[in-house]
Amino acid sequence: MALQTTWVFDEGQVGGLSTLRHPAECGFHFFKRPSMAYWIFNVTAPSSSAFVPLDGQPADGSTGPWVRVDERPFDSKDDTPWLSKHYHWWARDDWQEVFSHDAEGRPLKGCWDDVCRAAASGRALKVGVRNLWNHLSCQEDSTLGHEVFIECGTQFAHLDAGFFGAMTIPTLLVRPCVPLRFIGEAFEPGWLLVRTDGRVERQTLNPSTLEWLCTQTRHSLRWFAR
Repeated sequence: MALQTTWVFDEGQVGGLSTLRHPAECGFHFFKRPSMAYWIFNVTAPSSSAFVPLDGQPADGSTGPWVRVDERPFDSKDDTPWLSKHYHWWARDDWQEVFSHDAEGRPLKGCWDDVCRAAASGRALKVGVRNLWNHLSCQEDSTLGHEVFIECGTQFAHLDAGFFGAMTIPTLLVRPCVPLRFIGEAFEPGWLLVRTDGRVERQTLNPSTLEWLCTQTRHSLRWFAR
């Protein structure tokens, strides 16, 4: 299983998110209803899942108006005997940090031209976004520092304007907590447009209404290439 988004909290908790999965019955066949299955995998804590319907009808067994959130998905399913109880984690060690900057785009390491050269040479890109999920935080957990890592897809080099931008692959934004888990419907599937001037634009789905929302904030970013 590949985890397309990973995170690390300042307290040391780490894990990954499965963000591209259509639900399937242990590889036997797809669920008949089109939907997305989002999973949180913690290294040292239980997993949790959320199912978002794509057919305009509430999810089977929905826990809210539309979606179903399961905090202990491996405890009550018919396929429990088939599921692995042990996980091994692997990580690529060939990602190279080529540029980092603060929320205003001021360089901390390298320059944005380094990102352009990496992209022009055909290297894959990934970004680490500092405190990406803060807009979903409650007041009491707003101090949970974190960094979220997401691979990039389409890229844009704005040479005249002096910045580089990229669209991430689909990701999931989650209210930060330790250990990470779904807290009600405080999560947002969607995409990011990230830029070397610090601007991050979000195109996300509200799971309570199934309406799309476009917002933006500024963040410190690290850019990686391999």
